[in-house]
Amino acid sequence: MNLHEMDLRHLIHNEVRFRDLARKGTTIITRAEGSTIYDTEGRAYLDAQAGMVLVNIGYGRKELGAVAAAQMGRLMYYHTYFQYANEPAVRLAAKLASLAPAGLGKVFFTLGGAESVETAVKIARLYQRARGRAEGHKIICLDLGYHGNSLGALSATAFAAHRAYYDPLVPGFVHIPSPDTFEGPYRADDPGAGARYAALLEERILAEGPETVAAFLAEPILGVGGIIIPPDDYLRHVRQICDRYGVLLILDEVMTGFGRTGTLWACEQFGVVPDLLCTAKGLTSGYLPLGAVLVGDHVIEAIAEADLPFEHGFTYAGHPVSCAVAMKNIEIIEQERLAERAARMGERLRAGLVARDNPYIAEVRGRGLMVAAELVRDRETRERFPAGDQPFRFAVEAGALREGVITGIAPYRDTLMITPPLVITEEEVDRLVDVYDRVIRQEGDRRRG
Repeated sequence: MNLHEMDLRHLIHNEVRFRDLARKGTTIITRAEGSTIYDTEGRAYLDAQAGMVLVNIGYGRKELGAVAAAQMGRLMYYHTYFQYANEPAVRLAAKLASLAPAGLGKVFFTLGGAESVETAVKIARLYQRARGRAEGHKIICLDLGYHGNSLGALSATAFAAHRAYYDPLVPGFVHIPSPDTFEGPYRADDPGAGARYAALLEERILAEGPETVAAFLAEPILGVGGIIIPPDDYLRHVRQICDRYGVLLILDEVMTGFGRTGTLWACEQFGVVPDLLCTAKGLTSGYLPLGAVLVGDHVIEAIAEADLPFEHGFTYAGHPVSCAVAMKNIEIIEQERLAERAARMGERLRAGLVARDNPYIAEVRGRGLMVAAELVRDRETRERFPAGDQPFRFAVEAGALREGVITGIAPYRDTLMITPPLVITEEEVDRLVDVYDRVIRQEGDRRRG
């Protein structure tokens, strides 16, 4: 039995239809370097998705392996339950507090993004109880937001296809329209769009009853929903509304954090400090599993003052090897100024796509190396291609793969998502522009007949 046969027989893949996977076969990655990965057949792919939007420092950084081996030689595991800790966890918590937006001085470690989101939700509910709001349990989320696949994180995510077969979900999550200035009711050319979208949050808080709402949970830039960038003033209005009604603001920076958008945190670009900030992915650039929740000092102080127990934890929270690797990863991001590099390379990518004047791209937008291209049939009317047997985005994804480029697509709209490693070179960016322009034109022309 060869490796592909073993794969299909034994490995359960993420987010697949099993019959489709058996028909299509699998691609098994064996090695990687920089922004390029290689499969068992020796084929090379430029990874414009950075794994799952997380390999910020690029593949093959041997220094992280050396750090992991050295830490294993000293202490391969100890937990952070009760009064116990380990040195890498303590040092990483202090480092993250020093990098966090002002006031987020407390850190809880998780194993990934979904766990970070669920932790933040639990802390928000505990905080409201500490303040005497026993009914303050509801979490308001955006309808195009994505927060993970565990049951609680899935409840915060509104995509119907993701949720369809897993009812009943966790109660207490409600959703409002996202600040989508491409498809939503308030467009990018509306100077009042930010305030209008934020007003939808206030309306929902009042409809639910402010005393029942624990927090508003949102990505500062929505990822899986299609790299949706809100109007510049949206989050500032949101922050004011949350403060007005005693609602905590949780920002999910699992995808956007650690330089992806051109600054260390995306919320910096919007001038907003949340009460809790969720992170993972770029925290270790995927070299080992790790996530974290950065928590406002005022939140923990309120819980401590009320003497409520924090009955929450994970066996591997604060794992010393993961924490040591994260410290080295952050050192590389800082020393190589990868956030600034992401800003430069992202601008080159966006400008290159715009300059091609592709008739099937209605909008190119992004921050740093988190870039979206809206795929349409008619650029003037923004009419989309009919989905048919294969939606346009999937055909473009397949075409790019044939050209040796792995790309991301929004699962539920014709939006190309381009999120390569932050170490991508100018030549590789130019190659992406060439491949996308050619593949999109070819597929668009074929569909138009």
